[in-house]
This record gives sequence, C-alpha cells and structure tokens, in this order.
Amino acid sequence: MLESGDFIYYRYGLKRTSTHELGLTSDTNILPQVIQDYWIVFVIAFLLVAAIEYLYRKTDLHRAKKLKFKLPRLIHYPYQLVFMLVVLVFSVIGARGGMQAKPLSPNSASLYVTDSRLTSLIINTPFSVIYAFGHRQLQEPKYFKEAELQQKFSPVHQNATFYQWPDSIKKSGQPDNICVIILESFSKEYIGYFNKGTGYTPFLDNLLTQGLCFTNAFSNGKSSNQGIVAITSGIPVLMEEPFVSSIYQNNQIEGIGTLIKKVGYSSAFFHGANNGSMQFDRLMAQAGIEQYFGRNEYGNDADFDGNWGIFDEPFLKWTASEMSTLKPPFYSQIFTISSHHPFTVPQQHKGKFKKGVIPMLEVVGYADYALEQFFIEAKKQPWYNNTLFILTADHPGPPLPEQEFYQEQVGSHATWMLIYKPNGQFSGTNDMVVQQTDIPATILDYVGYSGKFMAYGNSVFDTTAVRYVYNYHSSDYMIINNDFALQFDGSRSIGLYQYKSDSSLNDNLLFEYPDITATMEDKLKAIIQTHHEAMVRNKLIPE
Repeated sequence: MLESGDFIYYRYGLKRTSTHELGLTSDTNILPQVIQDYWIVFVIAFLLVAAIEYLYRKTDLHRAKKLKFKLPRLIHYPYQLVFMLVVLVFSVIGARGGMQAKPLSPNSASLYVTDSRLTSLIINTPFSVIYAFGHRQLQEPKYFKEAELQQKFSPVHQNATFYQWPDSIKKSGQPDNICVIILESFSKEYIGYFNKGTGYTPFLDNLLTQGLCFTNAFSNGKSSNQGIVAITSGIPVLMEEPFVSSIYQNNQIEGIGTLIKKVGYSSAFFHGANNGSMQFDRLMAQAGIEQYFGRNEYGNDADFDGNWGIFDEPFLKWTASEMSTLKPPFYSQIFTISSHHPFTVPQQHKGKFKKGVIPMLEVVGYADYALEQFFIEAKKQPWYNNTLFILTADHPGPPLPEQEFYQEQVGSHATWMLIYKPNGQFSGTNDMVVQQTDIPATILDYVGYSGKFMAYGNSVFDTTAVRYVYNYHSSDYMIINNDFALQFDGSRSIGLYQYKSDSSLNDNLLFEYPDITATMEDKLKAIIQTHHEAMVRNKLIPE
C-alpha cells in the first residue's frame, strides 16, 4: 500500500515517502479529491494485496489428517537452543543489512549505483518509512572539535547591516513596511521570464522586470512546511522531517516576527487555507507573528474552493485591504494556495487560462492572475508606496516531462526571488546563489536591525559573504555554490557536478577537483554539525 502511494507521489516529491509525508496526513480535507483523482492507485493497491493473499494461501502447507506411522522426535531441546541461536544471529545480520560497521540505511543505496538519480530505485518505500520512524532523533556528528567548528561556520549574526540606500532615493522618515509573498509551487520552468517568454505567468513576468531578480535561487526544501519554516525562522532543511512536525517542534526559536518587533514592527500572516493547515498557526505564534488570517478570518465560504480553502483571487484582494488595518510599520507574510492539486479554477474563470502538458499549469495561470488582482488592489491602499515586497515560491512544483534539469536534485530545488519596491529602488538581475533562509537576514538588514540573531543564511546585500545553498533530499545532503553542487551522504561525498553546464548531473567530477570537493564538504559538515547540535540541545536562539 505504501509503494502504491509513491506511484503518484514520487513525481511531486522526487523521493520515496517517509515520516515527512506521513506528517501531512492531518490535512484530511483533500482526501476525497485525492481518491477521486487517483482512484486507479487504490484499485492497484487492492489488487496487489488480493494477489499476495491468494499466492500466500497457495503455498500453505497441509499435514495429512491421519498419519499411519508416528514421526520420531528428531529435534530435542539442546538442539533447538543451538538452532535458535543460529537463527537469531542470522536474523540480526539480515535486519541490519550485513556485517558492516553501520546498519543499512536509505542512503546506502548510493554505494550500488554510479548515477545518484537511481538511488530511489534501490530502496523501497516500506523500508524508507520504517527507517525514518526509527531515526526521528538526530545524532550529533563529531566532524570537528568545538573550536574548529566555530571557525568554519556559525549561524549567529550580529550588527549585520549591509544595505546602503542609493543616493538617488531619499530614505523617508517612516520605516518601510515589508511584505513577503510566497507563491505555492511556482517553478521557474512555469515562468516565461526564465524561459524566453514561454510560460504561464504574464503578470509575474512583467513584475520580474521591475525589481531586483535573483535568478540562481534555491528552495531549502520540497514541501510547503519546509519552505515556510525557512522563510519565517531561517531554519534550513537538514533532516528528514520538517521542523514544524519533528520531535524538535517545541524548541525555542526567535522567528522573524519576534525579531522585527524589536525595531517597532507589527506582524501578520495571511493564508487562505483551512485554519491549522500544516500547523502554520502554531508555527506563526512560535515565530512571533502577532496575527493570523486564514479561512475563518476571511469569513465567506462562498469563495471556498471545496478542498484547501479560499480561492486566491478573492482572498488576495481581501488581504490587500486588510493590510491597511495593520499598525505601521508592519511585516506581512502572504502564502497562496490555489496553484496546487486538485488544480481547481473558479467556475467564472474556466477556460480563461492556458493549459499545458500537466494540469498544474492552468492553476498557475489562475494564481498569476490572482497576484495581479492583489497588486491592483494594493495600489489603492495608503501603505503601498512605502512597502518593500519580496516574492518567491515555497518550493518548485511537479517538473515538466521535457525539462530534465528540474527532475534532478539541484534543479528540483531551483527557484527564484524578487525584491521589488514601487519607487524603482531595486532593479536588474543577480545570479549569485541565494536560498530561502537568506530572506530573514535580508529583511533584518534592510530595516536596520543591529542585534544578535540566528539564521542559516545571509543578507543578499552582504557582498562579503561566501555564499552557499544547502538542503537535504532523499537521504542525501547537498551544498551548492555559484559553480558546483556537492552531494554528501552524511559520511562521504558521492558526487560533484558543474550544474550550470551539466544540467542532468551526468558528469561526476568528484575526483577531478579534490580541493573543491574537500572545501565544500568541510563547509557542509560544519553546517550539519551546527544544525544537529542546535536541534538536539535546543539552542536555536543565540546565547
């Protein structure tokens, strides 16, 4: 049954199901639609179970009802004891996958293939799930001694003020509002701006030309609850489960709401989904966001999509108006929902948006239209001209069949980011690597926060930082700089690729560039060790 679920899920997550995905099962409103859309998978699962049961019974051994002679006692207790011990020893060896120092784990699959893309074929979903449930607690690696670790990496920032206002633009006396807009599953491959005009997002294409666009950005995770955590708290994805549903979910953090409040900002989160979806209400409270606006606060189920929540268009127009009630200066975070399975377009807009090779593309067109309506409404509000907008995706959506790059570990995290202000303060493009955990540091830099804070990222305005992106996907870690991507299984590096020229990750350069491999591996080890220690010891707030 678990395997059958991955017939569909793999094309979205590009990984086997584990505890991460099972942690999303609390959002049951979507289940009827899932059954309707993917009914064939349920039929296949039933037939497989029925076939296994049938074959099992066909191999059952039957003893004759009446034996004409008495069988001798061939095995006595001393022999049984020896036999039991032998079976026990071989059972333990089999269960751990051999006599090697470490038991078998999902990333052991990388030992048996030269192409890392095939590792998911080596393992199976039940093993992935069982292993993950048994390894929810992180082990603190000891790659470096504490003094050496501090020199290699620290997530603590202090007096991190790098942004310089241009001479051509006067800084007003009132601090700028900050509005972060996170678009559900908005992959680069859907956006015309990144594909020579061929795309499904005409409004966003135009907006990307009016601000500072980061073209080499990456998501920290592959799901919404990973991306929102990274953007809201600066915590990266370096473990199987998202922070918000992991055993470390009650660790103390100082999120963007808590930090920005120290310089006089109010804060709010707008998300049209059912209240409590993916535990975002609890996460926002934990991150210090003062107000939460969801389906309940919207208060009009005439605009309910029947599954997730309120359609993007009415909810975003309402959000733009509602933001005028926030106490300035404010920080607002908006997360859309419509560009998601089950790909529902409001009745009045049926047939309006271009369709493509996957159903996702029509709802991307609708979500882009909804974003346009938000900005039309926002321009009428008193806060608009004094607001800095940061736009990005929570994670890439399902890849298009013809785009091989987006089906690999690097491309499956490739995304974009835009910094936009109506007065033209930001413009152009930047191709340095950036990640979602850079967003909190960027915001705090822009508003002039000079205190100490923890974030596994750097302000995009910090030109002194050596920039890396890092993530965890399908049992492997990855670290990316402007030229190379390094895959690491927790013990050893398994792949080094020049991802810009080798988009399919076919040419493993691990042994051709040993110095680059060693430098990137050391940096990644330091990041992993720092992250795991902070999680296990509840030290996500700087001392």
